[in-house]
Amino acid sequence: MIENQKRKITKTVIAGAKPATREYVIWDAVIPGFGLRIRPSGATSFIFVYRTTGGRGGKVRRVTIRATNAEAARAEAKALSGKHHGGADPAETKAALRRKAASPTVGDLLDRFLTDHVDRDLKPVTALGYRRIINRALKPRLGHFPVDAIATKDVAEAYQAMRATPTQAALAIRIFSSAMSLAEEWGLRPAGSNPARIRLKATRRRERLFSDNEVSRLLKAIDELEAKGAIAASVALGLRLLFATGCRAGEIQSLEWKNVDFDEGLMRWSDTKTGYLEKPITDEVRPLLEAADRVIGVPWVCPAPKLLKMRLETLEAGFERAMAEAKVEAKENASLHLIRHWFASKTYSDKTIPLPLQMKIVGHSAVATAMRYAHVTRDEVRAAAGSAAERRGAAIKTAAKRADVIQLARGDKARST
Repeated sequence: MIENQKRKITKTVIAGAKPATREYVIWDAVIPGFGLRIRPSGATSFIFVYRTTGGRGGKVRRVTIRATNAEAARAEAKALSGKHHGGADPAETKAALRRKAASPTVGDLLDRFLTDHVDRDLKPVTALGYRRIINRALKPRLGHFPVDAIATKDVAEAYQAMRATPTQAALAIRIFSSAMSLAEEWGLRPAGSNPARIRLKATRRRERLFSDNEVSRLLKAIDELEAKGAIAASVALGLRLLFATGCRAGEIQSLEWKNVDFDEGLMRWSDTKTGYLEKPITDEVRPLLEAADRVIGVPWVCPAPKLLKMRLETLEAGFERAMAEAKVEAKENASLHLIRHWFASKTYSDKTIPLPLQMKIVGHSAVATAMRYAHVTRDEVRAAAGSAAERRGAAIKTAAKRADVIQLARGDKARST
């Protein structure tokens, strides 16, 4: 058996160290606690051993130094010794660093959230919106935090930093809350520890609606932009179909010729936000489809200029150009979905159509959703307010006449007495 030895650890000492039946240590003669450990297998490693505060009552700690030569190991041992004498606990510090390295960051979690939930379970349009918010808002502000260490105050600070766009800020926090809930399910955080449960400022309901005059200008702008080649014919067709059908942008983007049935007068989608969907080919829609170019081998009604499936960004860019050409502004509310809101408001304000048929035309499956789209225009409000005022005035006049009759009757009776 070889007893633990003490000498200055050098390259020569390491080369001459021989294994024994039991593990032993050659302690460095210069730096207390620094040693070369030799196992029975012949494997060697550098170590630094010290005792925590409390004298002989302190705990013995051992830190393995990962170094390939004596010089590097000596430098690390010297640094550890300095930390120890400075009051730190090097072993605990290294353990904390290892735990931190092993813990995924919020950025890692959001990547997994996208692949394992968003891309798999959500519709493409919704998934695209989630991806944008995650990459542009959440990752830059929260991505560097360890998943198991991010706190409510960190999320609250990120929310405050995004408050210039309150609607987007609230949506970003709701998306983040969903990701953190899944982190709990995946065992990355304790149950019930979601740090995104913060108070969100109520956002204004978006009341921006296109007027009929604005829609007329937009459709004229689409014609002019197509005529001068500023937007592709397929983009112009897609925008016209949005106005004529009230479809969601993703539905027009994914519409295929095989699902356009001129004989039955129907357009069909096997899977949309609300499941299977049918839309009638009206007299407004039919000439648009009949005049559209069809390319053999291209399934899409509105393909991209390179005959691939059109990206939503391409359709959005065409819409932005049309708004600029028509001098129509919507500021923070500007989106393709404004077209659907206009179409829905015109449909739901038509009192000749029963609500179930209105919902079928728009493509809503829930009454609550339909009511959110049942906007009314200022002209409709003005006309309704005028009618209500006339009815109130008539009611007051009728009541006044009745009061006069009653008063006369009382007077006559008094005179006869």
